Amino acid sequence: MSPGGSRDHALFMKSHLNAAGVALTVIGAILIWVFLGELNFVDRSEYLKGHGRIDILDPKPDDICRFKRNIWLSRIGMMLIVLGGLLQVIGNYREPCP
Repeated sequence: MSPGGSRDHALFMKSHLNAAGVALTVIGAILIWVFLGELNFVDRSEYLKGHGRIDILDPKPDDICRFKRNIWLSRIGMMLIVLGGLLQVIGNYREPCP
């Protein structure tokens, strides 16, 4: 191994932590955008015409299951964003071995 081998390995790990953090953050943001954006009750076509109206009907069991699934997936997305941010911080402040 070269004299700077352990330093190169530490820099390699640092860049991998940052890349993994960014990837997890992006995946988490996509999960939130897809599954939380679906939770509104506005009729979009009418709302864009200026006739905004919110209809909240009695939910069916399928609607309740879908709503719970969307909430859990958006929570997983938030956890991925936090985990990705932590990995980026750890990667930024990780000191190479002497």
